[in-house]
Amino acid sequence: MRLTARTASARWPGIAQFRRKLYEARFRAGRYHCGYSGRFAGFEAAERALPAGLAGFDHDAMADIDHYTTMAGGIEPMPATEYPLLFWLRGALDEGARTLLDLGGYVGHAFRQYDQYLGFPDDFRWTVFDLPHITRAGQAIAARQPTSRLRFTNSVDDGCGMDILLAAGSLQYLPENYLHERLKAWPKRPRHLIVQRTPLHARHSFVTIQSVITRTGEVSFCPYSVPARAGFIDGLLALGYELVDSWEKPRSLDVPFHPECHVETYSGLYFRLGS
Repeated sequence: MRLTARTASARWPGIAQFRRKLYEARFRAGRYHCGYSGRFAGFEAAERALPAGLAGFDHDAMADIDHYTTMAGGIEPMPATEYPLLFWLRGALDEGARTLLDLGGYVGHAFRQYDQYLGFPDDFRWTVFDLPHITRAGQAIAARQPTSRLRFTNSVDDGCGMDILLAAGSLQYLPENYLHERLKAWPKRPRHLIVQRTPLHARHSFVTIQSVITRTGEVSFCPYSVPARAGFIDGLLALGYELVDSWEKPRSLDVPFHPECHVETYSGLYFRLGS
C-alpha cells in the first residue's frame, strides 16, 4: 500500500511540478554529466535556452586531451562497437580511397585508434574538422608523434572532393540538417559516408540540451539534436547515396519528463554514393 501511495503521489500535479523544478535546478547547477533537459523545436531555440555558463565546445575546458589517452600515453583500446566502422573503412581503402574528413573529430584520437588496426598507407590523409580550441589541442598531441597523414582544419568545406566522410558521435552537436546541407553544397561529394554513434529517433525529430562536466569540474551546456531516422536517411538518399549497412551501439537516450524523446540505441550507418 505504501508503494502504491508513493507511485500515485508522484503523479499528483504539485508533486510532479516540484520534481521537475528540482531536476531543472540541479541540471542548471551542473550536477549531471551528460544530463539532458527540455525538448525544443529546433537548434536555435535550444541555443537561446542554454543555462548561464560555458556553452558548446569551443573553449579550453572542453579540450580534454587526457580523456583520450591512458596512463601509459597510448590510445584507449578499441570498443567492440567500432568494428563495423573498421570493416567499411577497410573496404573503402581497398577501393583506393586516400582522403578522409573526420567531421567533429575532436583531437584526432580516432585516427590513432584505427591506424593501429588498419595501418593507413603513407599517402593516406586524415583531416579532422573541429572548433579552434579543439583543433589546437589536437595539434599539440600530434606534435608529440608527428605524421604527415593527420591534419586539422576549422573549415568543413575542406571535405569537398575527399573520398570518405566520417561523422562519429558529432552530428548530435550540430543542427539537424547540417550534414545534408554541406553535402548538397559540395560539387564533389565523398563516395563513402560513415555515420557512427548517432542518436536517431524512430518517429520524430527533437532538440534537447546536454550538460557536460569536464575533469576540472567546469560544466558546459550544448544543444543536442536528434533527427527522425527515416528523415535522416531519406535526406541522404535524395543526394544520391545508397544505404549499404546499419548497426547499433547499445546506448540509450532519455530526456527527463519527456518520455516521447526516448531513443533505444544509437546508430551506425554506411552509405555509398551511387554511380
